[in-house]
Amino acid sequence: MDLLIEKLDGSRYYLSQYKVLITDFEESAPSVTRNSKQLDQHNGNIDFGGWHTDKTINITGYYRADDIDEEETLREKLYALLSDPNGYYITQLKATPSIAMERPGETSGGYYDKLSNYPSHKRFLVYTEAPEMELVGNVNGTLLYKLTAEFKTMKLPYGETPSVDIAIDSPYKDVPMNLLKNTGTLSATSTTTVWGTLFDSSQIYDSTIKSKSGVSAMTFSFNCYVPLNATVGSKAPIQLKGQNPQATDVGTNDYNTLLGVPNYVIKQSDLDTTIRLSFQVQKGDKYQSFDTALANTASITIRQTSDITLGFIYSNIKLETSSTATPWSPNPADPEYNTWYYSLSGNVSIPYSGSVPCNQLEQGFTVQLTATGSASSLSFKIDGTDLTSSSAVSAGDVFLLNGFSYTQNGLSIVSKTNKAYFILQPDKSNRITCNVPGTVRIIGFQNLYA
Repeated sequence: MDLLIEKLDGSRYYLSQYKVLITDFEESAPSVTRNSKQLDQHNGNIDFGGWHTDKTINITGYYRADDIDEEETLREKLYALLSDPNGYYITQLKATPSIAMERPGETSGGYYDKLSNYPSHKRFLVYTEAPEMELVGNVNGTLLYKLTAEFKTMKLPYGETPSVDIAIDSPYKDVPMNLLKNTGTLSATSTTTVWGTLFDSSQIYDSTIKSKSGVSAMTFSFNCYVPLNATVGSKAPIQLKGQNPQATDVGTNDYNTLLGVPNYVIKQSDLDTTIRLSFQVQKGDKYQSFDTALANTASITIRQTSDITLGFIYSNIKLETSSTATPWSPNPADPEYNTWYYSLSGNVSIPYSGSVPCNQLEQGFTVQLTATGSASSLSFKIDGTDLTSSSAVSAGDVFLLNGFSYTQNGLSIVSKTNKAYFILQPDKSNRITCNVPGTVRIIGFQNLYA
């Protein structure tokens, strides 16, 4: 067994470097202090709560010296290493034999040479008042000394993991944007071969997204319910058209066929189920941009390609700049977008694995939110704690929230917040929800252990 000592300047030392073999490492539970008051002629006390104060770690080790002069030198180095008023981190290096099993008498001696050390999952910020060295005796011509030290935690009465910055990723952050809005509940039924406007782009096309220059193709996809009496082996009877008022060979009231019949062939297992169909919208000579191909004043029309009136139902439409179809997602302008982005199923959460609460005011971690959308105010939640700000939010704004200081793009917004602070709880999801989409980082994240 060994002990790793990390000074606050980053330098690292092992007690084994000083010929010390650690034989015992014992840590206590965090001590508890309570605030209570007793009233005259009143049974018991009025309790105002309690808190952890510190944790004690005791170590025992042995070292050898060839003579008194060498022992004096080792003692001076150990005093200088351990009696540091600024404190330092200690980490237990646990020992495990490299030989799991052997027959009695198979080997002899050298047991400690067969030990391999591995670090504990936590470390402690500590100080010690006075490490003690005690002479055990003369062993085979060398002096054997016993080292004992009692460490007390300095800042937090817990074991800590090293401080790191972590990114909290939305499971949907890489899903391409749906260029059409209001398609979450939109559905329509086609039962005729006659051209009919099933989806009006003036209602669902995001007018803020203009010409997609530099994009050679888009993917158009939608759910298609296959009726039970559909013909097995036939192709899904869909054809898409879009108006192209800037095409040179058609009139403003004509339609230019953008997509042909899909190659998907209906299977027996598709009957009475919903399948997802997708097409690539290719840029070409007959339309100058994707914006004009699906113009705001135009219509997206879907029809069947054969004389079937079986009632195919189409829903969950998505138009994206990806070369392949992805699952449906709302448009950023849709009310459900933020809920979808942060996934209320619990996938967007802080991966805290400590055994005690990590209080932002005590430990000092900072929440960094970089907004990718806009809103008239901010509401950022971790589980049940809701930090609110009346300040308007724009895409690109950077918020730093650390419990006692709140900034937006480097400017203080303390007066506009409810001054909430966050506590990461053990054995909980620590789920994040927010009223604007964005990326989240936890700066100075640590797991804490009792």
